[in-house]
Amino acid sequence: MNAESGFFTIGVSPDAYYLPHDKLGLPVILLIRRVLCRAFEQLREQRFNLARAEEDRVTAALLAIIENNFRQNGTVAGFDRRSFEPVVRQTQASNYDGTHIAKTPDLCFRLRRDDFEPRTTLSEYDGLFVECKPVDAKHPAGSKYCDDGVIRFVRGDYAWAMQEGMMLAYARDGRTIAGHLIPAMNEARKESLATTQRPIACHAKGAEAVVGAEAVCFSKHRRDFEWPDGKGSACEITIYHLWHDCS
Repeated sequence: MNAESGFFTIGVSPDAYYLPHDKLGLPVILLIRRVLCRAFEQLREQRFNLARAEEDRVTAALLAIIENNFRQNGTVAGFDRRSFEPVVRQTQASNYDGTHIAKTPDLCFRLRRDDFEPRTTLSEYDGLFVECKPVDAKHPAGSKYCDDGVIRFVRGDYAWAMQEGMMLAYARDGRTIAGHLIPAMNEARKESLATTQRPIACHAKGAEAVVGAEAVCFSKHRRDFEWPDGKGSACEITIYHLWHDCS
């Protein structure tokens, strides 16, 4: 199966959707950042063991708070059932050409679209896809976070129809973006990650460092694959990096 097979147009005409999908935009990114920060706060208040819990348990705990509390009750202004679809964890989705149909991004946030708005997206692939990774002595920023995380956005496993994606780090043992991620995204990885912009701080209100979380940074990466249905070459993707202290 490949991009020419019509895999993505079963039930929809190729001219009924556009690639790339529209940008989510920085306000949406920072809203989801506020949601995540509040969820981490609650985990700390509940004495959840962020320092020892495995990646999947941390992600599942975050989802429980986000979905069962925040989205249902509107705890975080702007994030509620009227604005967002249910947040999902490890939902199966296809990569960019349909050769792998069981890719499982850790979290996915989807905006709720106006029912009367003409649908010009592939809704299954429209949203903020989040890959979560522990970063500590056993999980280096290079081999795990970059080579096993960021790369999934670059090669079109996740968010292939989108212009943004998000990496969420469970940072331990004093790991930081400046001290560990930026050195890991060095010349040796510049080609494999197709980096066009190494991580830099996002200078916007709501992106600054807060208790338990570093300032939001972003990097940009070229994607060297062709979109399906003759939609052309994939555009570059902006990856937002959110590092939370889980020591």
